Parts: sequence; C-alpha cells; structure tokens
Amino acid sequence: MKTTTRWNLLILISVLSFVCNFTSILSAQDYYPANVGNEWILEKTDGEHRRIYTLETPKDAADQHLILLKIATEEISTGKVTGSDEYFVTTDAAGIKIHKTALQTTINRTKVDVSATFPTPVIFFPKQLERGDIWETEGDTDIVLGTAKISGKSTTTLKIVGFETVRTTVATFDDCAKIEFTAAFTSPFLTLEPTTSYQWLAPNIGPVKYETGSGDIFEIVSFKRSLYPTAQNLPMWHLPSSTFQATGSRLGGILNAKILTNVEDYVTEVANLGIISVSGEILPLGDGTGFAKNAQGKHDLWVAGRFGNAPITGSIILFAENSKGRISRIITVTLNIN
Repeated sequence: MKTTTRWNLLILISVLSFVCNFTSILSAQDYYPANVGNEWILEKTDGEHRRIYTLETPKDAADQHLILLKIATEEISTGKVTGSDEYFVTTDAAGIKIHKTALQTTINRTKVDVSATFPTPVIFFPKQLERGDIWETEGDTDIVLGTAKISGKSTTTLKIVGFETVRTTVATFDDCAKIEFTAAFTSPFLTLEPTTSYQWLAPNIGPVKYETGSGDIFEIVSFKRSLYPTAQNLPMWHLPSSTFQATGSRLGGILNAKILTNVEDYVTEVANLGIISVSGEILPLGDGTGFAKNAQGKHDLWVAGRFGNAPITGSIILFAENSKGRISRIITVTLNIN
C-alpha cells in the first residue's frame, strides 16, 4: 500500500495550508475532506495495530452515487484485517450525510456483522463545527452474531467538546475539533450499554487522532489527499457579462458594492474558485474585495475602492478549477457613489 513519508506529510500539510488560506473559499473549514482518493493511516501508540481510512467509489453499481468511507483495522506485524467499518455517504453544502453502514468485527472468535440503514440520510459530520454542537444519527440496525440475528435501533450522539492542539510523532495540528461519539443499541430483546469514543479532526486534513471506548489511542502517521473530486469536464464560466457597473455604499473611507450573488451558480463542475489578481483602482484582495459566504451557503463577490476616487474602474481575474484543470475569466468593474 502506498503511504506518505513523514517528510512528505509535513510538506503536504504546508501546501494545503497555503492553498486553503489564500485560494480556496469552498473548503476553508473542511474538517473531513470527502473526496474519493483520500487516505489516512493512524497507528496505535503501542505499535500493534493501525486504522486505515479510505474514501472510495463503491463496487456495487446500485451504490455508485454514494461515497464509501472505509475504515480497516489491521495488525501491523501481519497485515491481518481484524475489523472493517463501511459508511456510505454523500456530501453537500451542509456536510457529510450518512445513508447506511456495514461493520464487521470478531468477538471471542465469533464473527459479528452490524448493518444500519437511514431512511432519511442524516448529518454525519457538518461542514462547520462549533464548540458545544450536538447531533444524532439513528438507524434501523441488524446485528448478526454467528447464526443469531437481532434487529433494533442504533443511536449515535455526537458532540463537539472542544478544539485542541494535537501533537503526534509526524506533526502538530492546531484547532482540531474533538468529537465525542456515544453509541447505543436498543431492541425488544437486547439493550447494549452505551460506549463512548473520541475522534480529533484537523481543519483541511481530517482525522488525526482516535480514542476507542477502551482507551486505546491511534495517531496519524500518513495522509494522502486528492485535492478535488474527479470531474468529467473542465469548469465552464457562464457569467451574465464581462463588464459590471455597480453603485457602492460608503464604509468609512471605502466604497463597497456586491457585484455577483451566488457565484457558484455561474460556473459548472467547480471544485474550487477564487481570485488570481486585481488591477486598476480596485482595492486588493482582502481589503474589501473578495468573496463572502451568504445565508444560502454560497459566495458573493464584493469589490471595493477608495471613496474619494469614485468612479472607480478596474479588472479582476477570477478562476474556477477542478481535477481537470483551471479556467480563468477577466471581468471589468466600475463603481459609482450612491
């Protein structure tokens, strides 16, 4: 299995940090990047086992509209897989939604299969995480232990208990969301005691630390990320015009105006978009010029200039990119005083 060396992991983290801070507006607070091809390897601190997280396209044709998050637990010395968790998910502006699960493990040499379905997909991981957030996933669940089958309800309560710095042997990760998982199962014939585990997610990286219900600790040793989902075609801009005239409002010494609402609606198959450069009398990116997320979860383009210089004219080079490449578009903007 291809993995990332310690040095390459540090380089990748640095590159992703740069990209997400200066060019990305769609994944600025993505705590669980859910692109097919992503892989995380976490090793138990005693060196005996590892957990391999992968995002794949499901093999079953009926599931290929979903993303498979697979977590395999294996012995490091032998490579023997001792457990497998499969989560079938989709992603949207709200975050990662879970549709069904299939879990396998062995207890006292007896194979145990646990499957759950969610008639209405529920949030697994929200896009935005805040301290104190609590949410639940409840599914129709079957437990098959040997020849016995028990049906009931599984409920997992997730809570953001805080944000911490996680120090591992390969890197230090700041602002990690610590998520508490409390899982319970009830049926007419069996009620299992709730178990609690913890997962630490680093922004723009994903899982970097895991603590089992019995207190075993796993920490990240390798990370491979596919920056963008596989696309069929290059992005394509469909802007209403290449020339925009707007009336701005004064904010201190700045003249500010919204040029485009819901920018994502004007480009197809976009994984990431942003601004390459600003020229003319328009203020640079970050000084009132740039993107701002709106109530619809999309982004508006705002442009600013110095109030005393109106009318203000300048150009902006926008870009849109995906796994096929990047396409840019130049627009000309004129701001007048309200």
